[in-house]
Amino acid sequence: MQVTPIEAEAIERFALHVTVPIFLEVGDSSRLLATATHFRIDERSFLITARHVFDGDLDLEKLAYPENPLQGGLYTLGAFTVLKPQDEHIDVAALELTSEDTVKRLTDNWQSLSLENVAAASANTDDGTCFVSGYPGSLTKNEAGWIKGKLTTAFTQRLPTVPAEAEAPVISELDLFFDYSREAKSVNGQVIRTPELPGVSGASVWELRPSPGVWAPEKVSRVVGIQSAYFHSKYIRAKSWWAVAKVLEQADPNLAEVVRAKLLEI
Repeated sequence: MQVTPIEAEAIERFALHVTVPIFLEVGDSSRLLATATHFRIDERSFLITARHVFDGDLDLEKLAYPENPLQGGLYTLGAFTVLKPQDEHIDVAALELTSEDTVKRLTDNWQSLSLENVAAASANTDDGTCFVSGYPGSLTKNEAGWIKGKLTTAFTQRLPTVPAEAEAPVISELDLFFDYSREAKSVNGQVIRTPELPGVSGASVWELRPSPGVWAPEKVSRVVGIQSAYFHSKYIRAKSWWAVAKVLEQADPNLAEVVRAKLLEI
């Protein structure tokens, strides 16, 4: 489906309020670690992101997020549990948030998603428009204690075949690939160079679908994957939400079945 400039701007405003940058506090400063999305599933609160950002020796007590989508000081996540698979190829992690203050702040200042915002990726990729919104580290700054980031939204298309450069293994049920060219058109029609994507790991990948009634970004957009890797000028790689169901089994097998049931809906 084609997206007009006005619709593209509305989609980016929507993405701004559901896309949460995750920082790692280091001394008196901080660095961008990943991008996440806040989901409420069965009255439980999760930040869905990429597994690989938790590799290595991280001080989890130093993970933080901005007060609101526009700017703000950082707050640590408080109490939470990291759910991540042993299999490195399932590059998805879920942070189950148990701090009431954190859940309230994210709910009040950001927009939470539910399983109504999730779907399995379409089998037909010919005319489906997709997008990924995240915070490239090169465009995110800490100025006088205030976090100022630039949300970047890349509109793209699903690739019908696996790129030759894709690192093995590739599992058809889990791996999704999207075009990521060196240049792109901005919402105002200007040709721009696409940015490098460190910091965007863990961002939601969305698919736009026709919806009856009054058009609204939340009605036509569905999360189909989680960004896990990229090859500039070639592709963006994502893991499908079937991987999220696998991860959530660690918290509650029944929760995983609820996710799978949603993905099986037509």
